[in-house]
Amino acid sequence: MANILIVDDVAENLQILQLILRNEGHKVFAAISAEVALRIVTEHLPDLIISDIKMPQMSGLEFCKELKESAGTAQIPIIFVSAQSDTDNIVAALEVGGVDYITKPLKPAEVIARVNTQLKVIEAHKLAVRQHLSHVMNQMVVGVAHEINTPLGTAITAVTHFESILNELRSAFDNQTLSAEQLSVGFEDSQESVGLCERSLVRVAKFVKMLKEIAQVERPSCPRDINVNEFCEKLKERWNNESVKLELHIYAHMLKADDEVLSTVIDNLISNSLAHGNLHGSKPITIEFNKAEHGVQITYYDHGQGLQNLTVEELLKPFVTTKRGNAGHVGLSASVTANLISNALYGSYQIFEQGRGLEWVIEIPSEAG
Repeated sequence: MANILIVDDVAENLQILQLILRNEGHKVFAAISAEVALRIVTEHLPDLIISDIKMPQMSGLEFCKELKESAGTAQIPIIFVSAQSDTDNIVAALEVGGVDYITKPLKPAEVIARVNTQLKVIEAHKLAVRQHLSHVMNQMVVGVAHEINTPLGTAITAVTHFESILNELRSAFDNQTLSAEQLSVGFEDSQESVGLCERSLVRVAKFVKMLKEIAQVERPSCPRDINVNEFCEKLKERWNNESVKLELHIYAHMLKADDEVLSTVIDNLISNSLAHGNLHGSKPITIEFNKAEHGVQITYYDHGQGLQNLTVEELLKPFVTTKRGNAGHVGLSASVTANLISNALYGSYQIFEQGRGLEWVIEIPSEAG
């Protein structure tokens, strides 16, 4: 069943709607005004809202506009309640983003039918998202399996070559024909083979790590209260050993999210900046945590070279990378990061180039799920 918020300045209307909806098994939150409703939305993000149009101070139309301006609440469907003769307001309600309307006096059968219609639309959308995500994930897994074959094959060839060098040196040593020149050349060839094997296996390890991150999208999310100051301290500790300059600005001290997933998202952004950003040595990677109307906004920018002939759409495609073939660059991080934000953190993101390098603006809602 769904979490439904009802908003009406007439207590009797709230009572009627509560009885109708609770009888259908829904969890109902009630607000006597739009202002109260906005506070409830920040604490208990509803699946659906039923709101009266005419209310004092903030009308239902203004309430709807307020919700549509925030990425965290813009997708909540709103059914409006209006008097049967209030045609102009009904049209205005649909124009500001309402999905349906119910006329007064309230009829239980009509309320249930219109609510069920919207809940079916929500489920259909969730199913479509899951199917699309599953398709994307399958493409990624198939792509990863294909990409692993190349470095793995290279590593096997390098090991085989290394073994043949050792056999030749051992044979020459046993026959007492081993010369200093042959030993020197053998050592050089061995080092080259070992290096090639190591680089290839590092690349395989990168893909395995990415597979684990893909799996994070599918696993159940475990949101909890995160102390942003403590989270940032751990972030700095992880990257201090890499000599990465981080500048952290904390204006929101608590957020609710899966901390493991959020760490993966931030780490991926930093890794991508280091790999592709051509960062200016004097400027640090900057991360800001700001309060948003319905959660926390994380702004990330790296002062680097930006997308460099890539569009945002291309950036988010699997296996797109500016350094293909390098052991450190597998071309999946941006795509996985975007999916983690949307589907494991229940958030939203935007990507910009505004003179500060590549910039991600991530909004995490105050209540996920």
